[in-house]
Amino acid sequence: MNIQMNKITKNFSGTPLFEDLTMTVGPAEKIGLVGQNGTGKTTLFQIILGEEGIDQGQLSKRKGLKIGWIAQKLEKSELPVFDYLIQSFTEIEAIQQQLRIYETKMTDPLENLDRLMRLYGDLQQKFEAVGGYEIEDRLAGILKGLGLEQHQQTLLTDLSGGERVRVELAKILVQESDVLLLDEPTNHLDLAGIQWLENYLKLTKKAYIVISHDRAFLDQVTQRIIEIEDGQLVEYPGNYSRYIALKRERDQLLAKNFELQQKEIQRLKRMIHRYRQWGNEGDNEAFFKKAKEIERRLEKLTLVKAPIIPKKRISGFEQASRSGNEVVIAQDIGQLMGEKLLFSESSFEIYRGERLAITGDNGSGKSTLIKLILGEIDLVEGRIKLGASLKIGYLPQKLIFEHPEQRLLTYVKNWIVDEQKARQTLAQYGFFKEDVLKRVQDLSGGEQVRLYLLGLFQAKINFLILDEPTNHLDIYMREEIERLLESFSGTILAVTHDRYFLEKNFDSKLLIADKRIQKIK
Repeated sequence: MNIQMNKITKNFSGTPLFEDLTMTVGPAEKIGLVGQNGTGKTTLFQIILGEEGIDQGQLSKRKGLKIGWIAQKLEKSELPVFDYLIQSFTEIEAIQQQLRIYETKMTDPLENLDRLMRLYGDLQQKFEAVGGYEIEDRLAGILKGLGLEQHQQTLLTDLSGGERVRVELAKILVQESDVLLLDEPTNHLDLAGIQWLENYLKLTKKAYIVISHDRAFLDQVTQRIIEIEDGQLVEYPGNYSRYIALKRERDQLLAKNFELQQKEIQRLKRMIHRYRQWGNEGDNEAFFKKAKEIERRLEKLTLVKAPIIPKKRISGFEQASRSGNEVVIAQDIGQLMGEKLLFSESSFEIYRGERLAITGDNGSGKSTLIKLILGEIDLVEGRIKLGASLKIGYLPQKLIFEHPEQRLLTYVKNWIVDEQKARQTLAQYGFFKEDVLKRVQDLSGGEQVRLYLLGLFQAKINFLILDEPTNHLDIYMREEIERLLESFSGTILAVTHDRYFLEKNFDSKLLIADKRIQKIK
């Protein structure tokens, strides 16, 4: 057994996050960890790592267990990517440094070249014996799979935030770990990178627990799903789709048992009342004893909890009247990013009611295409024409609030002047009671998306443009958005890497590949 958690209790400010939580992780297990945002998935990882303490219970780890994990605070380094990764292997790195020293000496005409060549050859053999060349090949393969092949010699300080996280993912994948703790590993990966990671995890002999809101990814890489629900862990065999089916069956059974028990409790209470009434009317002690017997029986009942139904956190779209039939007409368009050509000589049409996903590798120009349609940047070549009577609603990838210091209630009153109605609307988006006094800048990523959608849906729109709409959202929130989109009669254009979301909501694609944009049904 790699990890054993037995009756763990964890409190925050006196409020229990977990109670009597028990879990085991065996060799080569492939586990998915799911639950609504805020249920404690990342905290559970931190407990396993020893970064968070526990109030009760016991945590046991196999002696010498090596855990791979991407720290929340990334290590600072000015090394090139490849050198940064190779330094994790201290023996290999030490030999490699010696090899570099001898390579420099070989250029010095005053040195004994024969002696240097002999020593250099011995070091090369040692390097090969400890797996140096194998590690280099593995590293190169992992970097390629994660879309970092061209950054092997790039300084870490010159990478974007997403690229930096991918480097850390590469680091834990190449290290000799027994257990991987993967917290949203598909963030910052394009579809090709996600599929590469899926194949890696299917083949690895390492055990892992993965937190992910990517349902297609969980389907591919898990053999057991553990859900955090009401401070407890509920385990389900199989992948995500199997979990959904089993959870539905469990919830139906819980609901049925809860209803039956509640009926039985009411029946026993009526009996207690009746026996006491009879005892009072006839002054008969036997009736009081019978009532006491039933009371004790009632006290010993193990109460069945009703299934937890996630609160509906989003209301609906206020839709505009219909747009014209032609929504977007692109004619021979081309665009550069700096000196890089993204696409050229590309034409396509978007018609009223269509649902299109923009797909392509990272850096291919997906978000740029959205900005061109919105008129935020100028075209280099060609023409984009927008149709008549369009009312556009846009959810950008990076949310910017004009007044982030505002309280939520003040923010919403920009559209809804009546305070009572503003509070009701906030509640429909999952912001209750004291939540409305939070500042916008203090919200989590998922909460900010919800608030942005609230503002977006106050306008009557008929063309909805979404740039990575499911980022930062838990599975339940994603499913709510999907239900909303089903009822939206307008046109939808979106960039998304969420394959579940893509397959459920879109009937066509704008594929950006080989520097062309092609519409595919």
